[in-house]
Amino acid sequence: MTADPLAGMAVEVNAIFDAPIDEVWALLSDVERMGGLGPEHYAAAWDTTGPAIGAGFTGWNRNGAMEWFVHCVMTECRPPEFVEWTVGDVPMQSSTWSYELTKDPGGSTVVVQRFHHGPGFSYVRQRVDQKPERAQDVIDGRSAMLRESMQATLTAAGLVLIAEVSARPDDCGHDRGFQEPFSGPGDRDIRRS
Repeated sequence: MTADPLAGMAVEVNAIFDAPIDEVWALLSDVERMGGLGPEHYAAAWDTTGPAIGAGFTGWNRNGAMEWFVHCVMTECRPPEFVEWTVGDVPMQSSTWSYELTKDPGGSTVVVQRFHHGPGFSYVRQRVDQKPERAQDVIDGRSAMLRESMQATLTAAGLVLIAEVSARPDDCGHDRGFQEPFSGPGDRDIRRS
């Protein structure tokens, strides 16, 4: 039996949100609020009440002219620290996604988002099967695209949190205003004023 070339396909990105872990959790674990924050994933709807282990949702994605929807199931849910879901049903999920949240001693929240390709059908698997001689190029290209998309999604989530906090008056009733969350490449440091 030939080894699965996608078995090790994984992507991980990190971000720091200058917001309490409960606020970050409330956003990242709500698939309907997160829908549309990334360049590829443009909408989501709960099929059952979530977030909770076993909760189902449908996600709609777009990449260029191609559009598709996927059924997802939450496989782990430990508020406010960890949420994981599969695209498709275990054991033949096409992928597993997660957010891991850690409270920073300074009051910020560190987020690690992970993607792992699964054993089930995906368009990447289809392309690898069609051109096995180019499998690594296909995997590397999709991994880079996912990394960029995941970073963009976390950046957009940070902007949502900043806007929500900025819209609330401070302890004296003054508008908090809005500041850019970060600048520069690499891991994202998402800060609010």
